[in-house]
Amino acid sequence: MSKKFLSVAIAGAVLATSLVIGVAPSNAAAAKANAACAKANTKATIASVAFKCTYNPVATVKKLTWVAQPCLDANASYKTALSLTTSLSSSYQGRVTSATRLKATTEKLIAAAQKNVDNWSADLASYMTKHPTVATTGTDADKKMVKQVEDGIALNKQRVADQTANLAKLVQQIADATAGGTQVAADAATAKASLVTACK
Repeated sequence: MSKKFLSVAIAGAVLATSLVIGVAPSNAAAAKANAACAKANTKATIASVAFKCTYNPVATVKKLTWVAQPCLDANASYKTALSLTTSLSSSYQGRVTSATRLKATTEKLIAAAQKNVDNWSADLASYMTKHPTVATTGTDADKKMVKQVEDGIALNKQRVADQTANLAKLVQQIADATAGGTQVAADAATAKASLVTACK
């Protein structure tokens, strides 16, 4: 075999190799997964996987290395998920804050209505003890007063019932929003773990 033919054959083999791994012959030796590289955004194919010369998103030391495309894709997905996570977390926290504030107000309304029921019931009971026949022998004004107190007690009992039902809904809203926030945080942690795995 002539030297000229041998040189052509070697050149052809080097060119074929460079086409397979996707880098120029001068970069072929340096193109190794996670190895340092010199020129940002240079691309290569290593073991059938696309790589790019850039900063590994999970590396503690920022330097140009050959980073696998799946890692870069995972990082893009993580950034999107993180943005959504921030928005959702803020929304859930807002719901918790709002429902908690309404819960406190509702508890005060229940306490006030129940106090009316207790006090007015005690006053009416005391009055009826002293005037047991007011319903039959009392004046119209006395009968009207008793009826007003009874109606007031009934109204406040209904307020207690309504606000207690509302309170239960608010408690559930707080629980649901808290659980939602917890799930969002867990999803973000899972996305981060997936990113770390993809970028090893």
